[in-house]
Amino acid sequence: MFSPSAEPPPGLSVVVPVRDGETTLAACLDALLGSQGLPAFEIVVVDDGSRDRSTEIAAERPCRRLRLSPGRGPAAARNAGAAAAGGAVLAFVDADVIVRHDTLSGLLAALQGAPAAFATYAERPAHDGFPTLFYHALSLRSLADTEEHTPAFYTYCAALGASLFRELGGFDERFRGATFEDLDLGLRLARRGLFSRHCRHLEVTHAVRYDARRLARAYFRKSRDLAFLLLSGRRLSASGQGWTDRRNWLSLFGSWGTLGLLVPAIARPWPWAAAWATALLALLVRGLPPALSLARRRAVYGPLALASFLAVNLVATAGMAVAALDRLGQLATRRPPA
Repeated sequence: MFSPSAEPPPGLSVVVPVRDGETTLAACLDALLGSQGLPAFEIVVVDDGSRDRSTEIAAERPCRRLRLSPGRGPAAARNAGAAAAGGAVLAFVDADVIVRHDTLSGLLAALQGAPAAFATYAERPAHDGFPTLFYHALSLRSLADTEEHTPAFYTYCAALGASLFRELGGFDERFRGATFEDLDLGLRLARRGLFSRHCRHLEVTHAVRYDARRLARAYFRKSRDLAFLLLSGRRLSASGQGWTDRRNWLSLFGSWGTLGLLVPAIARPWPWAAAWATALLALLVRGLPPALSLARRRAVYGPLALASFLAVNLVATAGMAVAALDRLGQLATRRPPA
């Protein structure tokens, strides 16, 4: 169980960034406080400009508290928490994640054989609305595509040595939203030949709740920032990491081809019908697994998931296009060396 101490803890500091997280923060902190198999550790809650009761919720529990005002984004919040932490190991846990009693001890054990480690999502999220279930199904597929030793680093529940974190310079605060500031850190680790461990045996529950608008906004921002990150590194994928798995290009081709080739296929069946059928097959290959998974919960969720899968790929393409145009603009305005 949690052991409060007046002195800086010698072992582990858990950094929890939060912004307007009053609906999940209490459950997150209570689960952390119930962790077992650990020596004394501290929890550092970083309030990133919340306008709800997040600060009060943290104050009701034995946590250290920081507040950023105005909010600067999760990357800056994690950096602030890490700077204030006293532990030799840093764990990062999102305010909408509920750990199990052995999660933190399991991450510490994983660090015996890896420079960094992160947990995985449990099969069921905390909420059952369709947008939430759909997002979770795609997240599970991405994690299934993420290898055990990977350049990815997912900070919804992750740990690494404090000295290594500071040597890397922390998270890039140019990422203002909760997108891929953590993958950026993982890729910087990988460039040193250090790969994170994806701990499939350590499951956490995701307590986020999505509606259709928030889901679309999340995929746009994630795709935009991921594309910018990869283009900045002059590559189009990162092996061993689900979001950049090359098979995702198949999803984009299937989505755009299914829509874009439909009218030509009707007007002139040959050869456009064959091209359209190929695109539809690509869409089904990538979209059917999450659709079938959701259909087991409710039959109508199957076709709804396929339609949503097509839609999020269109949204993702828009985000990628914005990143590509932004990157081209940067290259065009860069002054040549004197």
